[in-house]
Amino acid sequence: MEVVLDDQTRIQLRQPLPTIINLNNEQHPPEYWLKQPFSVDAFVSSTQPSPHTSWHKFTVQGQFDGPYSQKRIIDIESHILRHLHIYIFDGNKLIRHKKLGLLDRTLGPLEDFTGNQLEFYLHDNQQLTILIEKQNDGPAILPMSIYDEDGFNKLVRFQDTFWASIISVLIAMAIYNVLVYAMHPSSAYLWYLAFHSVAFCYFSALNGFGNLFWPQSIHIWLAQNIMFLNFILIFFVVNFANAFLESKTNTPWHYTFIPHFRAITAAGAFFSLIIAEYNMIPFFIIFQIAATIYGISMGIVALRNGFTPAKYFLLSWIFTLAGGAVGMATVIDAMPINFFTLHGFLFGTLIELFLLSIALASRMKHMEDSLLNQLYYYPDTRIANLNYLKYKLPEHIDDIKSQYSNPVFIIADIQGFREVVGLYGPNVLTDLYQKHTDRITQYLSHKSWAIPLPMPFGDTVFIMALPAEQILLLIDLPTLNANESLTSIIDEISEVAEKTYTNKQKTSQIKFTLGCAYLADNDVQETFRQAQVALLSCVKIKKKWLLYDAKQDQAISQRISILNDLQVALKDNNLDIYIQPQIDIKTDEVYAGEILLRWNHLQHGSISPARFIPLAEQSGLVFQITQLVITKTFSWISQIKDHAGLPENFTVSINLSALDIAEPNLVSFIQATLQQFKIEATYFILEVTESAAMENIELFVETINQLKAMGFRISIDDFGTGYSSMMYLKNIDPDEIKVDMLFVRDIHLNEKNQHIVQTIVQLAHQNNAIIVAEGVENENELNCISSLSCDFAQGYFWCPAIPLDVFEQQYLRTPPSTKP
Repeated sequence: MEVVLDDQTRIQLRQPLPTIINLNNEQHPPEYWLKQPFSVDAFVSSTQPSPHTSWHKFTVQGQFDGPYSQKRIIDIESHILRHLHIYIFDGNKLIRHKKLGLLDRTLGPLEDFTGNQLEFYLHDNQQLTILIEKQNDGPAILPMSIYDEDGFNKLVRFQDTFWASIISVLIAMAIYNVLVYAMHPSSAYLWYLAFHSVAFCYFSALNGFGNLFWPQSIHIWLAQNIMFLNFILIFFVVNFANAFLESKTNTPWHYTFIPHFRAITAAGAFFSLIIAEYNMIPFFIIFQIAATIYGISMGIVALRNGFTPAKYFLLSWIFTLAGGAVGMATVIDAMPINFFTLHGFLFGTLIELFLLSIALASRMKHMEDSLLNQLYYYPDTRIANLNYLKYKLPEHIDDIKSQYSNPVFIIADIQGFREVVGLYGPNVLTDLYQKHTDRITQYLSHKSWAIPLPMPFGDTVFIMALPAEQILLLIDLPTLNANESLTSIIDEISEVAEKTYTNKQKTSQIKFTLGCAYLADNDVQETFRQAQVALLSCVKIKKKWLLYDAKQDQAISQRISILNDLQVALKDNNLDIYIQPQIDIKTDEVYAGEILLRWNHLQHGSISPARFIPLAEQSGLVFQITQLVITKTFSWISQIKDHAGLPENFTVSINLSALDIAEPNLVSFIQATLQQFKIEATYFILEVTESAAMENIELFVETINQLKAMGFRISIDDFGTGYSSMMYLKNIDPDEIKVDMLFVRDIHLNEKNQHIVQTIVQLAHQNNAIIVAEGVENENELNCISSLSCDFAQGYFWCPAIPLDVFEQQYLRTPPSTKP
């Protein structure tokens, strides 16, 4: 092979060189190889990874104008050859020799390294033979160029400028991301900076510009361990992808393989230091393909799951793969060799680093948007929260009115989730709530009448979560037959939403109560209020759902007014206690009385406890009422026990609610009031209902035992209507059992009720408790309960609840008989 050197500035050697492969690693001087037969066919073998030395030969022929010798420089552009010797022969005489390999290099103290170059001189018509000895695990001897002196000086100036620019860009990107990391610490930035640093070391060795700043020993080590750096690059890319894409959340399937990729890359990096590169290349290629597929698929999945910064991550892969393909195609001569194609992988990686910097900035913006978005999401769900109702929904009302003909607010009160907490704990509740709302959302998303609500950053929701286990949704009704359509839609929603939840053989039923209101011309707050009023009315009258009308406002207003007046009545001590006589059935004489509360309102007249006691329970006033009743009753007994005289063993009954039993100050208050009025607890029977124990049975039993220890007798009110009557008989050992009026009403006509009362009487007597029948209204009922062995009774047949002074006049200052 002969290369003609004339006045051209640069001659590129692209074609295969005549080659000999030293398969047996024979040790001969270069003159020996000069005489051996070379073959172009053997060149391909020299480009394959191998431990064998290859020899290449070609001749140069000078064709110059003038008699003077011309200077030429051979430039081999591969910078990671371990052993590289160039010999120049004039005929059979060796006139020039230089060692350029990484492990052969000997630079003088004042000599700067510019690359794998050897200069020589030749004159017109002179022919020289170039003999090159190369040994390396990987790269080929090409590409190679021969420059004249001016061309080489231009090359050096261009390379100095180019590499200075590349180094500056890399350092600038690193400094930028270090500053951003300092302001916004994130593991993704740390992995990016680690990847950036390794890429800098990698290309400084691969492209030789590390000679400009690395100590020679460090540069040589890096250049000899390109395979090690390849594995480290993949290690950092995979870890960067894991942190950047938030794979645990956005790509959970890929996340499970992160530890495996870490282990494989770490093992590959370790073995690349002790195993020859040509033996590692096949494994690395397979692993690199797998890592590429893994990384790209991870980015695609993250993007599909709404992580928009993943688009820059995927774009960076495109440029990296394109740059690597261009560089590889150039090396194998599939693309024209020039400076830019030869450094295609470097350019692709630079663009990758730049795009990843943009991706990190985009990720910060995405996180800020996500955090802002989360302000309007209910935790752990894909539904909106109260903030959305207050601040964002009003912004969309005009659009909703323009797009939909008849919008309706529906507020659903969910019953059953508290039971789930009690049965399974809060973790199961979170999972159940998420699945429940997801199912409803999925259902609504396919219904034309369901109104989607836009979130701030592109998503849509169909449900808003409200406090107190409520949800809000908007639907659109036709203008004709709107109420009929509303009924049908609510039936559909209830069928989907009301499910029985089963876990570990425990079940909980989810139920809905719904309040509805037309949006019409009302604003969000007013429509929301109207739907809540409809919902409250549902609860009050125990209906499944109601549509708002103005009458409901009147009822709510009255309840609020009564509640306010009740607070004033409590403050001013304007609630009165009455007493209903209790009669000994055998003697027809008064033996006791039950204290009952009455409220004579200035505007509304007498208000039944059935109206104001539930309000008191809801507003937290019930214990104040109980304190008032106890104080007045104790005061009355204290006054009359010495003056009016009381029948022997006379007692009064006071009702305690479930909220009273749960009140921690109940026992201490009763004890202090006894001491205040200097009376004994034996004058009183405290009536409790079975349902009072449902909230906390241990507290209930403990409180009852404390009261009994003080001397109070205990009565179970409304026996038989509660949850587990036998259990309470055993736990509190009552002194008295009261048969609810539901069983007494027309008992002489109802054999079933007779059997129930007979059973209650037998249970009471077996437990040494007396029986009191409530609500006796006629002689037939009295005769029947008497035949069933009831001990005492009370009711309108004898006397309703009456003021205390009237009771004194009728039953305490005259013989205590009930006869006219």
